[in-house]
Amino acid sequence: MAKPVGVGKIRKSTTPRERFGAAITQLRIEKKISQSVVAAKVGCEEFYLRNIEQGKENFSFDIMYAIVSYYDLLPLSRFWAYAENAPTSQAVDS
Repeated sequence: MAKPVGVGKIRKSTTPRERFGAAITQLRIEKKISQSVVAAKVGCEEFYLRNIEQGKENFSFDIMYAIVSYYDLLPLSRFWAYAENAPTSQAVDS
């Protein structure tokens, strides 16, 4: 498990990119999986996944699909239903 970074830091989730990042962070934390494991499974670098989770990265459909598929939340509408119901502006560990 990766070290917690930014404990108690409020994560914005006002744009689709920020909401996506907050939701996949929440999923990763719930499943107790490190960023390095997820990054390796979806085929990207850990720093890239970290930027996606923080809502700072413009990412491709292929990466979005790979991440959502990794969490077994396909079709994409299933993931977005999860993301829409996830708490907004929540404190998360990176």
